[in-house]
Amino acid sequence: MGIDYGGRRVGIAVSESGLLASPHSVIENDERMLDRLARVAEDMEADTIVVGVARRSRSTAGEAKFRRFAEQLRQKTCKSVVLWDESYSTVEAAERLRDSGRKSKDDIDMYAAAIILQSYLDHLAGRSS
Repeated sequence: MGIDYGGRRVGIAVSESGLLASPHSVIENDERMLDRLARVAEDMEADTIVVGVARRSRSTAGEAKFRRFAEQLRQKTCKSVVLWDESYSTVEAAERLRDSGRKSKDDIDMYAAAIILQSYLDHLAGRSS
């Protein structure tokens, strides 16, 4: 399961095969977010949760926010949680949506999550992305 963690919304992607990532959903970042993410992880029988972290910012405070979130998620789900570089995933998702003729900004977070998860899956398989 892949996550594009944002201040207002959280994009979710899944991979049933372990080879290809697919956009799943977008949820609000509110007090019930961790419960919703845990439910999706359980429903999808996720082994690992990949959380995108913006490493390009070079902000230790920003990265600490992602680490705290990842630890809360690990504790809530009892799943392995991996932090993965998500640099430019939202930009790439926006370009892909635009190129496909879709204009809904509501979907961008789940497509960014799919890009993050696909990058991780490609890494595991030894493929470059």
